[in-house]
Order: sequence, then C-alpha cells, then structure tokens
Amino acid sequence: MDTGIIIVNHSHKDSILKLIESLYKFNDMENSKIIFIQNTPSPFLEDYFKSFTNIIYIQNKKIKGFSENINYGIKTAKESFDPQYFLLLNPDIRLTEDLSTPFKKIINNDKEVGIVAPKLLNDDGSIQYSCRRFYSLKYILTRMFRLNFILGNKIEDNILMKDFNHNKISYVDWVSGAVMFFTKSFIDKVGFFDSKNYFMYAEDQDICLRTWHNNLKVVYCSEVQCYHSYARKGSSLMPSMHNLYQLLSTINMFKKFNFKLRR
Repeated sequence: MDTGIIIVNHSHKDSILKLIESLYKFNDMENSKIIFIQNTPSPFLEDYFKSFTNIIYIQNKKIKGFSENINYGIKTAKESFDPQYFLLLNPDIRLTEDLSTPFKKIINNDKEVGIVAPKLLNDDGSIQYSCRRFYSLKYILTRMFRLNFILGNKIEDNILMKDFNHNKISYVDWVSGAVMFFTKSFIDKVGFFDSKNYFMYAEDQDICLRTWHNNLKVVYCSEVQCYHSYARKGSSLMPSMHNLYQLLSTINMFKKFNFKLRR
C-alpha cells in the first residue's frame, strides 16, 4: 500500500457511489487504501463501506473544516500504513482513467515537482478552469462588489487562465483542491494544510503558494483527466454561509502572505 487516497464528504451520496466505482474500475487500488471521512451522519454510507477491506471509514462527531479533515486523513494514513504518496479527491469527482500511476511517474522523474493535478471536465465534457493564476486585489474587489457588469469579465478570465492552452502539461500558479497528488516528503517539507486560517475555501491556493515558496512546482497534467460535478456555491449572488467562508478565507490568505500572492 504505497498510496493513501483521502476523501472528505459532507452531504454527497450518489456521487460517492460513482467515485468509488470509478476508483475500483480505473485506479491502481491494489497499492492504495482509502481514508474516507464523513463530516455529517450518514448511516447509509457507513453501512455501504463495511464491505470494503481497504477503506478506513471515519465518522466525525462534529463538523470540521476541509483543511482539518484533510490533515486528519493524512495523519491517519501515516499511522495506519505510512504511504509514500497521497491522492486527494473531492466526493463529486469521477475517474475515467488511472490517476496514480502517471502522477507517480511525473513526481518520481522530477524531484522539484510538489503537486500534480489533472485536467478537470464539467459533466458535459467542457473544460473546467481548475488551474489558475494567483488572486489579485483587483480581482477580489471585482468579485466582492459584483463589478463584472461594469468592468467586464477580463479580470476574472485572466485569473481562470482562459487564455491558456489546457491541452499541454504546464507549471501553473495553483490548482483546484478537487484533485491533488503529492508525496509524504512534500508534507514533511511544505507542511500540512492550513486549518487555522481557513475553514473552507482558499486552502488549495494557500498550499500551492507554499509549494512555490519552498522551491517546488505545481504541475497541471492535461494528459490525465477526470470529471468534476462542480458547483461554485461561494460565487452565488445570494448571501450565504459559503459567501462568508469564502470572504473570510480570502481575507486571511491575503493577510498571511502580506497581500502579495506570487511565486
């Protein structure tokens, strides 16, 4: 067992079944073990996972933030079977091919690579803009005050890298935390996900910033792809807790890095 697959779930059910099915169909599960963390009570999933011998099911007694759950999953894997590699997957991911094997090859061939992520596709097969440039204050202000109708989408399009060739392997500023692959030595060098400053949102951009600041690279691997049923709840025009979490996390991130988000 050289790979620990960390999945944190809150309220997904049907997509979890599709994810697990696709993992066992496509990924190298002979050398992998899943740490599945259920953030809210789910008797169905708890019963469902009883038949799997290489899944460690964890039911949280209280709701925890994304970073805290991921860190707990990594620590549990280390204590249980000490994997060399870690694959983080959102519960709404669906694989169409093996992820672990090509990602291992990339990381093992270049010791300067810290994080590898695949091309993500929307359910309709269109490109999901999962590799991005670091946020700018102009971008945050535009989003916060919904100024796109005045300034247009040029600022957001730049952050989302819509001018980028998504069909080539490239070094990028940061990648979505929906799928991330890294090594045990990466955690030893860069550290765990930041659970102090972020309950949800911004933790993926934060760890990619720290990756670059530790002289490691973030790789967008277009040759490997999977589907992500992505809902931008934090971008909704209607006020919600997701909006609040996203705002607080973004403020904390800018303060943490002295308002300079760059490699």
